[in-house]
Amino acid sequence: MIQEEGPLTNEDIRLLKTAGRITGIRWLLLLLFTAITLILASLLLMAVCGRQARIYIPVSVTLFISIAICFFMWRSALKMRKRSRSGLHKGRKKIVRMRIKNLIASPKGDLQYITYNHEVIEVKSALPDRSFFFEQKSTYQQAIISNISGLTNYEVILHISMKGNILLKAEYPHTYYRETTARITPDDLQLMKEKQATLVKLFLTGCTGLALILLLGGIAKGNYSNLYLVIAGVYLVFFFLATPAYYVYNSYTQAESKVIIRGKVTEIISTMQPNRGTGDVYYRICDKLYLVRPIENIGAKVLPGNEVELHFVRKANGRRGRMLYDIKCQR
Repeated sequence: MIQEEGPLTNEDIRLLKTAGRITGIRWLLLLLFTAITLILASLLLMAVCGRQARIYIPVSVTLFISIAICFFMWRSALKMRKRSRSGLHKGRKKIVRMRIKNLIASPKGDLQYITYNHEVIEVKSALPDRSFFFEQKSTYQQAIISNISGLTNYEVILHISMKGNILLKAEYPHTYYRETTARITPDDLQLMKEKQATLVKLFLTGCTGLALILLLGGIAKGNYSNLYLVIAGVYLVFFFLATPAYYVYNSYTQAESKVIIRGKVTEIISTMQPNRGTGDVYYRICDKLYLVRPIENIGAKVLPGNEVELHFVRKANGRRGRMLYDIKCQR
């Protein structure tokens, strides 16, 4: 194993800056639990001022639980932010060259690269963000890894932040990667239109159900009107989910070309929880990570060392959109 130092590249700096941001679902959850905590604190203060002893205990217990959740959520978010920002210190990084014997995910959710001399390099992961519609973004997030598998007996070059110990890049010098464009085929277009049709049905169901429930709620009045409003809220959620998704897939059907990534899979990284089916899967091809969330899951069993083709919609701005499907290539 050989270790040396080098300067941070522009891509390294962008990764460290974006991985330290509190965005997306994490930000919404932080705001939600903070708001709940403030509301409970106000209720407890009102109960104390109004001398309503019967609600002291339930509100106090709920407030304590909410404060504990808020504390650990904010602590975790700020810790990740500090770790990411510290990696920018001095503008330097570690470069480690090694031959891999094994790759595993530690109990803490970190990545461990193990050499034949039983030396262990443990690093924090930074994975590409995804949008609500499962498009891979150019920003990054720090993630807890549930599982990793990769090529063994291969040379790898790890780029690691000097502070924070975040993996910036894993290069496999003896593998290849190729990116090309091709025209959208009739089968691709049919696949996107089927997805769009499903969203239209969801949209129409939401609109019809919302109108019907509000009508029945207005007629019913009395105790049952609140129940109708709750059900109407559920249909309203359908409406808000289906509408933007419909326009996204409508833009896909207007696309004339797609991006095809072809190469050898060097690592498969998963944030999925065992037996829960929640989380994301990423393929590392050469030294680049790709989110695997295809519109159509062909179901091919891909292992490290397999050659794959990843087909993505090419958006109007030239960037990759949602993955259409992934193909395991036969040699």
